[in-house]
Amino acid sequence: MSATEMRSELHQLIDQIDERFLKAVYLTIRAYQEKDPIVSYDIDGTPRTASELTAILDEEVEAARRGDFMTIEEFRKQSAQWGQSTR
Repeated sequence: MSATEMRSELHQLIDQIDERFLKAVYLTIRAYQEKDPIVSYDIDGTPRTASELTAILDEEVEAARRGDFMTIEEFRKQSAQWGQSTR
């Protein structure tokens, strides 16, 4: 299928999809066209661009190199308390 045929068929398909999927397609195309696209989302839904994520991850690597991390033993101790009541 040629690019012209794909574009024509996509126009037809876009006219038929529901609004939720239309929004997903729109955001995907917009992100693809951006120079600094959104590549991830925080747990609260905050979008992160490629440059933001690179900076965050670079800082995490530097923190680990400085020794600023939690050992698996420390993590196990801390996580064991998560399910306990705080009465």
